[in-house]
Amino acid sequence: LAAAQGAVVHVLTRSPAARALALELGAASAGDAYDAPPEPLDAAILFAPVGDLVPVALEALDSGGTLSVAGIHLTDVPPLDYARHLFRERTLRSVTANTREDGRDFLAAAAEHRIRPRVTPYPFDRADRALDDLAADRVNGVAVLIMP
Repeated sequence: LAAAQGAVVHVLTRSPAARALALELGAASAGDAYDAPPEPLDAAILFAPVGDLVPVALEALDSGGTLSVAGIHLTDVPPLDYARHLFRERTLRSVTANTREDGRDFLAAAAEHRIRPRVTPYPFDRADRALDDLAADRVNGVAVLIMP
């Protein structure tokens, strides 16, 4: 959605399949989760619940950049070095939850830009399999539970 709205998007993720999908969907670049992006970032969103990635993402920010941690869970964040991670007015933010209005706004923007997600459907009684597949990087896109 960000790329469709005109943002330059750089995706950093552990999954080679997710990197390929990101490029297919319009990302300017795609690298490993611990790689540096090809240019300093104005903003970054950390979706992975991996605290070790917080300093990596902060280092990727340009002066005045903001890192938003989007998960509701995060493993411990290692100690930060002020000069490397926060100096030059970098900001670290967390997000606690999304409202229904946030969801409606997001879906409306996705519809407006004709975003078509890659969906892997699972019957509701196979939710355990969906979670296993997500954890093992066997889902490229989003997993969706289908209610009976």
